[in-house]
Amino acid sequence: MKTTRRTVLKAAAAGAVSAFSGIVPGLAAAAQRLRVRRCVNDMKDGDPDLETYRDFVGIMLAKPQGDPVSWIGFANQHGDANDFKFCPHGDWYFLPWHREFVMMYERAASALTHNARFAMPYWDWTTLRDYPPAFAAPKHKGKANPLYVPGRNALKGPNALTDKIVGKPVMDAIYRETVYEAFGTSRNRKQTNLDPSWVPAGGGLQGTLERTPHNLVHNAIGAFMPDSNSPRDPIFFMHHGNIDRIWATWNAMGRVNSTDPLWLGMEFKDNYIAPDGTTYTRGVKDLLDIAPLGYTYDRMPPKSAPLLRATRRDADMRALFDPKAPAHPQRIRKSNDTAATPGAPLSIPFSLEDRALLRAERPGTPEESREIVALISEIRLSDAVREIRVLVNHPQPSIDVPETDPHFVAHVSFLRHSHEGMQGHGKALPATIVNLTEALRNLAAKGDAPKDEVTVQLVPVPEPGAAEAAAVKVVPAIVEIAVL
Repeated sequence: MKTTRRTVLKAAAAGAVSAFSGIVPGLAAAAQRLRVRRCVNDMKDGDPDLETYRDFVGIMLAKPQGDPVSWIGFANQHGDANDFKFCPHGDWYFLPWHREFVMMYERAASALTHNARFAMPYWDWTTLRDYPPAFAAPKHKGKANPLYVPGRNALKGPNALTDKIVGKPVMDAIYRETVYEAFGTSRNRKQTNLDPSWVPAGGGLQGTLERTPHNLVHNAIGAFMPDSNSPRDPIFFMHHGNIDRIWATWNAMGRVNSTDPLWLGMEFKDNYIAPDGTTYTRGVKDLLDIAPLGYTYDRMPPKSAPLLRATRRDADMRALFDPKAPAHPQRIRKSNDTAATPGAPLSIPFSLEDRALLRAERPGTPEESREIVALISEIRLSDAVREIRVLVNHPQPSIDVPETDPHFVAHVSFLRHSHEGMQGHGKALPATIVNLTEALRNLAAKGDAPKDEVTVQLVPVPEPGAAEAAAVKVVPAIVEIAVL
């Protein structure tokens, strides 16, 4: 084909669309084929996307770090070394906000390295339980490796990514969930408007995806990753790429996001930085589907029809999160001011009614079967706490109960936040929802479940090296049981 000025301009325009496709929803998909985000686990040196990302991190580190377009300048939109800035953790904006945050870096990498086809890789920790090789070596080709951060933990021993953190049992539970607010994280029940200060306020119940693989991978890595300035570690974006892929996969399976106007209508005002240093705004409604944003993942299921949303269980689950819903018919609330410590776990007993436990243990038709969930709220925990292990009905709960024990329910963990409590739209204390049903069914199969008695047990686990002292403690102000 003859090259003309017109064809050169058309090619340049196509490259600009690729580099900045996140700005205009749908533009990239209409203009060119989707960028494919690929798994970094087995990428070799020389892979174009891996090398582009390495070069981009080096470029950003070499800039004056007080500039908006620099490694720290970008990371500070998430949070600095003291506290979170715009980033939401512990509320229902967690997934869409981070989707655009990853795209902000992907777009800048494309622009600064002049690689119009760059797609941000992701780290699938379900299959690779150690660091991707490109992130593990201090040197690359005889020079400092921009993807390496000294001080990270070895992912073994107390920092190992076990099956109950990133394995099939956890992923099955995540993909099985059909209610968005239980899949990701729920709303702050005090929220009544679209004031953007609600975005970083927290106050929702963290579901399995955020509280277990997301939070525990952050905390296991250590260095920057447990804190508000976690994007200073380049592996942050490999981790959040996988979180984003899980959300996209959940949607592709037919699961439906929230339709609540307080979720869909929120805008993240000037939360993001473009490659030219200007700030820009994105709304939740702009971030629901990855195809209009110009990318896909190399490992995605075929899209399914949306699931029917009329089940009794789903209606009951949604009602748990809706402050306008009628009082739940079987939701038992207990206040608590007792601290759980590694040597003295907290046990809170509940007596259920109407053979609810039996129907949870022996599921029949959807109308007959029941699920039992625990809602643990306003959790005060010391910085020396790595995680909380949730057990149910264990005769002698302790820190030594392994995750293979049938009484073991879940690992629960949170990033380090400012725990000052709600002050207007200030930061809320963390909270979570934990599904007890599978553990109760496992106990019933072993003949080890008392009739209609459920005891929720919380065991704090210290950070490696922390003394098992009074400073290692967890105080949940509210523990509830609900029967769905």
